[in-house]
Amino acid sequence: MIRRNVITVIGSSAAELPESQQPLPYCVGKWIAEAQCHLLTGGGPGVMAVAGKGFCSVSSRAGVSIGVIPDGKLAGTYPNSWIELPIFTHLKGENPKGTDSRNHINVRSSHAMVAFPGGEGTRAEVELAVTRGASCPIVACLSEQEMIGGLGTEALRNLGVPVVRDLDAIIDFLNTALEGTTR
Repeated sequence: MIRRNVITVIGSSAAELPESQQPLPYCVGKWIAEAQCHLLTGGGPGVMAVAGKGFCSVSSRAGVSIGVIPDGKLAGTYPNSWIELPIFTHLKGENPKGTDSRNHINVRSSHAMVAFPGGEGTRAEVELAVTRGASCPIVACLSEQEMIGGLGTEALRNLGVPVVRDLDAIIDFLNTALEGTTR
């Protein structure tokens, strides 16, 4: 049996993600599918949906698009239409780093994570990944002005999170992070 790697994509849950912020998550989702890995997201709109759309655009993929859904999310928004395996939890996630948050599941289930600009929930996942260290390598993809929960490029690098700006750098990071895993 092949146990496929799980790559988590995190970022803004804005229902109307600006068009300028869509190409990279879409391409990362597509790459994850082409790499025969599973995609894991929070299952909602924004970056999560765009990555899922890219992932599902690959017809020859072996992995599935997984969404870990917090309790109390609106039907029609969660799960997004690109989630093939929704995991509905009892976790409300009022504190994004608290014990009632699905973010722990996202981080602990990942072989690697890619973070795009987002708010406090995305920041919590980044910080949780940092505490997991080598067991959950994470890379952030931000332009000079973009942030994750108020953290810019310098603050993220101070946490030990590499910050990149393009698809090639994300793919290089993922290939290195997944080296020697079940892939």
